[in-house]
Amino acid sequence: MASMATSEMIFFIATLVLSVSVVGVLGGQTAHLSLGMQNSGQGTSTQIQTDFQIINDPSSIPYQNGYVFYIKNTGETGIFFTNTTVNVLINGTLLSGSEVSMISPGNTSEIMPSQVGEIVVHVPISSGYNEITVSVSAGISKSMEFQI
Repeated sequence: MASMATSEMIFFIATLVLSVSVVGVLGGQTAHLSLGMQNSGQGTSTQIQTDFQIINDPSSIPYQNGYVFYIKNTGETGIFFTNTTVNVLINGTLLSGSEVSMISPGNTSEIMPSQVGEIVVHVPISSGYNEITVSVSAGISKSMEFQI
């Protein structure tokens, strides 16, 4: 009888050790999943709060020492508006340096909510239908087909 009680105690202790191990693994995975969801939620929140629109008339792009495209901040946070934080592509070609200028209200290098900034493209654009794509540092991009 004593040997039977000893075997049952060994099985009971083994079951407890196994249960504690499973709980530890599941607890660690739950914490890892929770942290990943929190980080993903913060990134999504930033993207939701950051938004803009290209507000030009696609059939009439103004020319003032370059083609002028108007960008309106329709989000809830400011958008940094410089050559290093905004990417501009015309027909898939990335413009950089002196090929493009960013003009923000008051030359603050930032467009606050409801404000409009200007992107001035200093390269020749072929006549006909073209496409501009503007991407900001928060990962938001907008495109517009226009006619010259």
